[in-house]
Amino acid sequence: MCFAKGVPYDQASLRSIMHKRVDDFCDKMGNEPEEAQMEAALDETEEGLSEDICEFIEDHIQENLPVLERPPSMQESLQESSPLLQEARQGVRRRIQRPSVSARLEVQNPEESIWARALGRFQVILQSLQQRCWDALTWLREKAVTFLEAICSVVKAVLGVLTDFCSSVGQLFGNLIQV
Repeated sequence: MCFAKGVPYDQASLRSIMHKRVDDFCDKMGNEPEEAQMEAALDETEEGLSEDICEFIEDHIQENLPVLERPPSMQESLQESSPLLQEARQGVRRRIQRPSVSARLEVQNPEESIWARALGRFQVILQSLQQRCWDALTWLREKAVTFLEAICSVVKAVLGVLTDFCSSVGQLFGNLIQV
């Protein structure tokens, strides 16, 4: 379920798509679904939800990253030119789409309806998706800190070189002035 280009990628649009996934699930099930049919539909819905989330994130990145300043014939987005950004996007997708260890429609109470068990499974699926998003966010923060620390280290080194160079230039010109 791809987001149409030019459509705002706000949380309401993602929420709407997620609701549609649940509606589609319920429509497939009809009035009295069989457990195997429901299991397959739940698995499909979980895959669809994780794909929708990944597409939402990627489309949001695509729409919100600046274009690098170059002549029009050579313009490319930051996304296309940055291996680090590509790695981040792939890492987020991998973490969100990793297989979940969802519980099956276990019969804990024989009087419980298949719909009550399906609700329990949906809750497990959504909690798993939340955890996968938290894991992706934690990983991204760690990547950002590492990346920024590396840049800070290089800038500090350059400042050290510039400080030494300024001192050397000052001494050189000081010697020339005395001559």
